Amino acid sequence: MRSRLLLIIGAVVGLAGASLIAFSGQAKAAEGEFYLQVSPSPLVITAKPGQTNTYDLKIRNAGTQTEKLTIAPRSFTVKNESGEVAFDDTKKPAEIGDWIRFAQTNFIVQPGEWFTQKITIAVPESAGFSYSFALAITRQDTPKSQDAGRALKGSVAIFTLVNIDKPGATRKLELDSLSTNSGIYEYLPAKFDVKLKNTGNSIVRPEGNLFIQRSTDDTQPISVLPVNKSEGYILPGSVRTLSINWTDGYPDIRQSTDSSGQVKNESDWNFANLSKLRIGYYTAKLVAVYNDGQRDIPVTGEIGFWVIPWKILLGVLLIILLIGAGVWSIASKVFKRSRGPKRIKPVTFRK
Repeated sequence: MRSRLLLIIGAVVGLAGASLIAFSGQAKAAEGEFYLQVSPSPLVITAKPGQTNTYDLKIRNAGTQTEKLTIAPRSFTVKNESGEVAFDDTKKPAEIGDWIRFAQTNFIVQPGEWFTQKITIAVPESAGFSYSFALAITRQDTPKSQDAGRALKGSVAIFTLVNIDKPGATRKLELDSLSTNSGIYEYLPAKFDVKLKNTGNSIVRPEGNLFIQRSTDDTQPISVLPVNKSEGYILPGSVRTLSINWTDGYPDIRQSTDSSGQVKNESDWNFANLSKLRIGYYTAKLVAVYNDGQRDIPVTGEIGFWVIPWKILLGVLLIILLIGAGVWSIASKVFKRSRGPKRIKPVTFRK
């Protein structure tokens, strides 16, 4: 029966550039923990039609028991916008699945040891421009568990991206939109969503920065925020959203999770950081680049937003009004005294 497991790739563009994406389960202490480290991940390959190349995938057993493992290519799909990945743990990827061979489909890794898996990919002359699939490493046997009668099956998915270097291959990236989740903020953080669309036929990895400025003419930005910090890739025909937060403000807003799992914002009113109070109109300028195979191509965008700490401003205004009222009251009393009736000394005339 066909089953589908869902992964959420965070902070990503297309496929996350994280060091490890895993489906893992912890069984009873007697069975040990399933914990593998894999390098490189993701596995990114550039190949030419008609060539056969071998690549090394290093796998470390970071658990406490000997692992009997098996490896196989598997299909997945990525939903636009959300980045949600639907991973099929039973289906071999179309076309490219028949091109892949492993030195050892079944292998054993002792605790603390590294194992090098040789992966051979024979690319035919008729190959397309790009392919994406996952290499699923699982236990050969599903361990038995007494935990509510469920068996926990460990699995690690290494996302693999293959670009085919052939005439007609194009790399093209466009800015779909640059937006904020609010046009007016009381305090930071301010969140920006950069949506990039791959309109070419090859896999692309963007990089760059988001510059926070008082105006577009400023030569020195207030903050420089990295774009695509996870170094993720964008698949052909897909749109990916990169979320960026500007947090360098006052008060410092920190997120914490309570016992019920609810995320709460906590404000740190350390007056030593008062100089970071943000107020007024700001501009966020995007300067990203990607390589089209010959040179770096810029992708730019710009958006404005306000930061108005109205509670602080209201408090300052109230203080000013109270001080003003006090000064007015004192001045009025002094003025009235100075304008009050004066005693006139009688004048005596001498004969």
